[in-house]
Amino acid sequence: MKRNSVWPRRAEFLRLQTSRLRQLVLWGMLSLVPLSAKAASTIASAEQSGSLASSAQPMAVTSRPEVSSAVKPDAAEDLQAWLERVSHAAQRRNYSGIFVVQSGGRMVSSTIDHYVTKGSTLEKVETLDGERRILLCENEKTRTILPAERLVVVEDHQTDFSFPRVLKTPRAELAALYSMQHEGQERCAGYVCEVTRITPRDDLRYGYRLWTERTSDLLVKAQTLDDQGNVLDQVAFTQLNLNPPPKPDMVAQALRGTGGYQVEHMRATPTTSRAQGWTLSKPPPGFKSVGIYQRRLLLRAKPVEVTQWLFSDGLASVSLFGGSTADTQQHGASLHMGETNALLDRKGAWSVIAIGAVPTKTLKLFADSIARLR
Repeated sequence: MKRNSVWPRRAEFLRLQTSRLRQLVLWGMLSLVPLSAKAASTIASAEQSGSLASSAQPMAVTSRPEVSSAVKPDAAEDLQAWLERVSHAAQRRNYSGIFVVQSGGRMVSSTIDHYVTKGSTLEKVETLDGERRILLCENEKTRTILPAERLVVVEDHQTDFSFPRVLKTPRAELAALYSMQHEGQERCAGYVCEVTRITPRDDLRYGYRLWTERTSDLLVKAQTLDDQGNVLDQVAFTQLNLNPPPKPDMVAQALRGTGGYQVEHMRATPTTSRAQGWTLSKPPPGFKSVGIYQRRLLLRAKPVEVTQWLFSDGLASVSLFGGSTADTQQHGASLHMGETNALLDRKGAWSVIAIGAVPTKTLKLFADSIARLR
């Protein structure tokens, strides 16, 4: 399921985000870590772009921007309302450009085209570094095209909240979890942007710094910050075109030449934790269940049943993946990439992977609270 960050997920073409899933498995450190199609794409592409990684400079503590005398957003504006405006701008406007994801010392660039016409939404994201990968979203249908593997992965749902979208859940008690401060204006990708810092009220989630274009509210740049203000990862437009003319044949053109590709349909069946034999005694404060699904995956040519339980506080998100396994990986093994962390736990003959753009401490609270009912 999508790396799922504030950009949740953000992490394949953009980041691990939370929502729409294509499963991959890392059979090294962790026995079973399903990643979203987008997250997997970004990680795979990043691994193949070592030259970019070697030239990337570590991201430093963020500095306060020069404050402009221009009119700034109302400082008393409700955080929820402001984030909804930013998310709606990304969903309802036309835009295209190039954005760069910097995470864990690596950089990956991608193009994005997003159009809304006659009630329909079309989006195409294509990697420019490493192996070519194309993500196509057509209303509720999502296709991931992997030319090198001659494969098209199809998902019949669209619940994506990756860059430049923000909110994971439209209704959340965000004011109790985060505070918001407007820091003035800066230029980004050639546009004057309002800079806003979102600070967590505890140590169970990360902070964020967001640049939004001042006339459209479109998110242009986003940073995830640790408790010291250091940048864990960053995604930003380097080129941006607001209100480009739609390309109604964009999907058809992208699918040209895929006639002989293998097509895999990834389906998720809604279920309940009790039906899957799981319970969570005490989720970390602020995180609420936003769905649980049963997924049938084909791993190493063998079918595997995996349960995915999604949690979010409105900005940050966590996925819990549970399934039977016979591997011998060590309890408590962890994986880190930028702001995204993963933690392996065991419940008898079952493995549980907690993964999300949150501190490891938060994942451990989830892992300690989940238990098998049978």
